[in-house]
Amino acid sequence: MRHALTLTLLAALGAATPAHAVEPWSDDDGLSKPTRQEFGDYGLRVGAEYRANWLYIRPVNLTGESQRNANWIEHRLRLDAAVDYDEKVRLVMSLDGLDGVLWGDNGTYLGDPSPNSGTRASAGIPNNARVGIGYLGSGSDIDPNNYGYVLQPAEPMQFRRAYGEVNLPIGLLRIGRQPTNEGTGILVADGDGRPNRFGYSGRGDSSDRILFATKPLEGLKPAAQRDRSRDRGFFFVAFYDNLVENRVQLFGDNVRAAGTALRLLLPSLSHQQRLELTGTYAHRWERDFDTNINIFGLKGSYQLGRFSAGAEVAHVNGATEEVSRALALINNDPIARQDVRQWGARAVARWDEPLWTGYLEFDFASGDRNPNPGTQLTQFYFAEDTNVGLLMFERVLHFQSARSGVAGSELLRQIGATTFPNERLDSEGSFTNAVAIFPQFDLRPLPDLLVRGGVLAAWAPVGLVDPSATLQVRDGSEIEDDLLNYNGGRPGTFYGVELDGRLQWRYERFLFDLEGAIFFPGDVFHDANGRAARSSLVQGRTTFVF
Repeated sequence: MRHALTLTLLAALGAATPAHAVEPWSDDDGLSKPTRQEFGDYGLRVGAEYRANWLYIRPVNLTGESQRNANWIEHRLRLDAAVDYDEKVRLVMSLDGLDGVLWGDNGTYLGDPSPNSGTRASAGIPNNARVGIGYLGSGSDIDPNNYGYVLQPAEPMQFRRAYGEVNLPIGLLRIGRQPTNEGTGILVADGDGRPNRFGYSGRGDSSDRILFATKPLEGLKPAAQRDRSRDRGFFFVAFYDNLVENRVQLFGDNVRAAGTALRLLLPSLSHQQRLELTGTYAHRWERDFDTNINIFGLKGSYQLGRFSAGAEVAHVNGATEEVSRALALINNDPIARQDVRQWGARAVARWDEPLWTGYLEFDFASGDRNPNPGTQLTQFYFAEDTNVGLLMFERVLHFQSARSGVAGSELLRQIGATTFPNERLDSEGSFTNAVAIFPQFDLRPLPDLLVRGGVLAAWAPVGLVDPSATLQVRDGSEIEDDLLNYNGGRPGTFYGVELDGRLQWRYERFLFDLEGAIFFPGDVFHDANGRAARSSLVQGRTTFVF
């Protein structure tokens, strides 16, 4: 079961990673970042990106006769700005407008969302509606099969980040809502730019945080010899997060986090060799549910000429009563303080030539076969914006797990739960409970044309289980004979094989992407009759970047 307490790694100085030389799993699309414009002692950086994405999936429901296909067009406008005084004091803001909002005037008149026009033929002014998973209006409201894609209201503008930072003589101090992570990690991703080799990023992970970063070894040098750069040297980072503060007159429901990181960046003078090593630790705690969580991360990358490789490992351990207090209500189980033991890893190797790139990726995320509320919580989820493929995890598993999560949360609401861990069943498109190998190949026949292909094969070593459905049908103390997957079948161990393709054309500050996928499902997605349909995806995307 997904555990919200896993989302706490840090930003070591918070600058977006510029290219695959630092992160071999990310790619630079060649569009430079905003430059600083000087106005006397003041500086200003302004960036803007508008994205329109058309999506078609047939089918996304691999086993049902309803809610089979999906087809929509959505917007996103991102506005970034940073103003500084003498590059010493800086204010940074990031806003998303029309994020996920559908093209058109959508919804049911006098409903929620409601279109501006009472008849579709007279539609003229678009409204703000988006696609989400919700109740379809008939049948049991705790049955996942009665949930699917529905229209929901969308906020026209969202403040994504807002923080201030000051370059002190001894380091950097940053305060406010800021990126939780630099770059695209397996636990958290900043969602900035367009780093994913397939698909696109969403909002990214942010934290309300106080962060301090310094280069401690530079303090031992004379002032004139100190290196204040952000792209080389040895860094120490510490942070404090304020995560939840619901009842302001109480302390017991407050959730806090604190952590630290050590980072070493060693680029060569010729820029043909680069080494990065980062170790992180974070602790998250809460009194109400007796929660104590420890998060460990280790990341390294190396580049030598045209060869680059990288690996990242994350481990989450600790204990909490929060999940058990809710799920124990389903079968009147005793409340237990559950141990958390989650593992995730990624490794990449690549060779870059001017005309082509060979790329090999390995991914691992631990799973959980036993959903009983007294057992360990062992399922690990990659960050939502760390994409693995286009269809298998990003769309099909997302659809199935989201339906189960919403239906399970409705059941918990009806039986009086005060916390809703079933909401975290929604994978949100993340890679989870799997081992995968993902070879890819890039071809660049022209400077502004990219053709990319990949073959994704994935397995679920412990089987993929729907915790909510399994607990509802559990008939005794033994859980093994009650296990169900998201389609009502027995848990399988093979996700299947996915063929992914991408074509990208760049013209000045404009990008056009055409992506496609064919998914051959394995027994993870089979229904009780052992069937699951083959699925395909096509999406086209235009992006304007300034």
